[in-house]
Amino acid sequence: MTTVYSADEVASHDNEKDLWMIIHGGVYNLTKFLQEHPGGEEVLLNLAGQDGTECFDEMGHTAEAVQLRETLKIGVVAEGGTGVSKSSIGSSKNSPTVDDDDWEYQEPKKESSTTAYIFIGILVLVYALIYKYIL
Repeated sequence: MTTVYSADEVASHDNEKDLWMIIHGGVYNLTKFLQEHPGGEEVLLNLAGQDGTECFDEMGHTAEAVQLRETLKIGVVAEGGTGVSKSSIGSSKNSPTVDDDDWEYQEPKKESSTTAYIFIGILVLVYALIYKYIL
């Protein structure tokens, strides 16, 4: 059976000696992982006791990072409860709670690069010049 925590209960675990976080509706005890976090301790400390879903997704974590995160899971947040994220302070929109069974890791969307389009354009121009003057 999965342990269910309230957002207020998670919020009370907000320091380096006792650090919990909500991500996609799951509750994670990140205390022992704090010093190992590749992005540094400060990132986790800034979201301690809060919903870190948006930040986690924006960083584009690998599938391995998601698997590691799941080893730190201690439960789920109570239905309808979300922690307060730094980005939602003063906003009426909090990150939604997602049931464990419904959540699936998705790679972050990649923005298209204008450099590739410029390169292709130059190649087409060179090909046109070769075709016109050599062939």
